[in-house]
Amino acid sequence: MHEARWYPTLTTLSDGKILSVSGLDDIGQLVPGKNEIYDPKTKEWTYTEEERQFPTYPALFLMQNGKVFYSGSNAGYGPDDVGRDPGVWDVETNEFTKIPGMSHPDRLETSNTVLLPPAQDERYMVIGGGGVGESRLSSEKTRLVDLKDDDPRFVDGPSLEKGTRYPQASILPNDDVLVSGGSEDYRGRSDSNILQARIYDTEKNTFKRVADPLVGRNYHSGSILLPDGRVMFFGSDSLFADKANTKPGKFEQRIEIYTPPYLYGEERPDLSGGPQTIERGGSGTFTSRAAASIDKVRLIRPSASTHVTDVDQRSIALDFETSGDRVTVTVPENRNLVQAGWYMLFVTDKNGVPSKAQWVKVP
Repeated sequence: MHEARWYPTLTTLSDGKILSVSGLDDIGQLVPGKNEIYDPKTKEWTYTEEERQFPTYPALFLMQNGKVFYSGSNAGYGPDDVGRDPGVWDVETNEFTKIPGMSHPDRLETSNTVLLPPAQDERYMVIGGGGVGESRLSSEKTRLVDLKDDDPRFVDGPSLEKGTRYPQASILPNDDVLVSGGSEDYRGRSDSNILQARIYDTEKNTFKRVADPLVGRNYHSGSILLPDGRVMFFGSDSLFADKANTKPGKFEQRIEIYTPPYLYGEERPDLSGGPQTIERGGSGTFTSRAAASIDKVRLIRPSASTHVTDVDQRSIALDFETSGDRVTVTVPENRNLVQAGWYMLFVTDKNGVPSKAQWVKVP
């Protein structure tokens, strides 16, 4: 790259090129809006024609129209009055259209943003967050936006019990979202880790409390959906190890595995066979003894989780047909919706129970 970047955000663009924004330079200063694009064909980086500045780890998502949505979520470094407003960015023209309605707009640092399933709906949830830097302010809000609205604006969703920085969020195969952990204060200061977890029902727009995590998770923590339908939680980097903030913290090395309610009780559908590669617009046939009871098929991109930022995870609804013990699925054609790479293919039955995933590559 032309710029040294500690903590960049990388976003795949409509043409398959890679946009690199933000980060700290080689003397630890925020890169001031000098964004670059990598062309995998020429293997070269070029600056964008115009500059646009963001804090570190801005949550940027490729939209189905080829533009980029910025939710306002970020992980930190940067002035409090530049690049903090959510909106839609046309990278080619550098036009930026702000999206209004955000509650607690001054508490988006260390918030989490999720593209709610299915990805086709282009609905996003921004969860929690805190004030800029080492601020003690934190938000209990969730905010929802539907980018398919003619005039999109944020509205509040169900609230968390406490103001929450660093909440972890993972999409589940049944279209729910698991939200867990975080802390009320900066990096868990004053023993403020939150040992609570909730499942968000995307259809009912409600939270349901589920089993509490056993380990506090704040800065430098993450969560990822596993191919067997469970969720792994890892990391945490508390600034202090005691409530009085007198002892230095240690990096958390314990890993937790959460088993969602759908894996208790009903027998899960099986899924096997089928191709390992399916092109956009193409189909593949898999085998399942539970084919007749399948309710939905989801193609879920694996997570890339760091610093409360996971712009890779997305759950794409696939059209499907069943015949006997055969399930034929079809991948959408839109390359902005279905970016190239590996995905976990899940089928879920009418009881909301998912299969184990089959890995499928979209070339």
